[in-house]
Amino acid sequence: MIASVRRFYEEAKLSHKGRSAAFAAEEFVLYEIGYPLVTMIFYCLLASFSFRTNDLSRWVIGNSFLLCTNACVFGTGRVFASERYNGRLRSIIASPCSKYGVILSNGVFPVFFASCAALLGMITGALVFQTDFSGINMGLVALAGLCAMCSATAFGLLLASLCLMTDSMHLILNIAAYLLMLFTGAEFPVSQLPLPGRVIAMMMPLTKSIRATHLLLDGEDGSFFPLIGAELLTAFAFSLASLVVLRVAERAARKNGRFDLF
Repeated sequence: MIASVRRFYEEAKLSHKGRSAAFAAEEFVLYEIGYPLVTMIFYCLLASFSFRTNDLSRWVIGNSFLLCTNACVFGTGRVFASERYNGRLRSIIASPCSKYGVILSNGVFPVFFASCAALLGMITGALVFQTDFSGINMGLVALAGLCAMCSATAFGLLLASLCLMTDSMHLILNIAAYLLMLFTGAEFPVSQLPLPGRVIAMMMPLTKSIRATHLLLDGEDGSFFPLIGAELLTAFAFSLASLVVLRVAERAARKNGRFDLF
């Protein structure tokens, strides 16, 4: 058990080094944290002028959670695309190793940096936009953020597994990023969406966690834990779907003698 955990950590560390070796430390920090923070500030300013309000606490929290998109969705979703580019996909598909473990190990550090970016996003929002979070339970906000990161990472796992079926991952990942922006309630309330949009929103990651933090801001924490439980169920559903897709793709690849299904 200890050896398996150590091997998993070593693979995660090697994957992280492979992604960041070309960057200096300050370049990596600016890319992983600085760029998302500037994006968050832009959307909060846009919300301020669009909704004509100075109370941006909802948008600060929503966009702080949405900062995980860069790490959890793009970082995890590009796993197999990167392996194909580096020439390792053939060995991964043909070997008896767990493909799910490969994706998970690649997602360890992206989730960590996504959590750091979300935390810094809330701190930056409090400083720049003078939002007051003193009246809410920050422990529950941290719990909602952690569940949001898990759900977004599971969504990234599903996207990564689709890489074995298509060569248009850049298109898919960018569409997924904009779907998160539109349907999670980070930019505008989900209640403003038409009924089909609200149904899609409840199936997306982050939506329930953002809604839960909005309830904390309103002082209504009675539905907080049911929403957090629904977020974890969403994470489990995406994880299960990604596992099924990987198993089907792996079996088809071995049966057909091909390493891609497109």
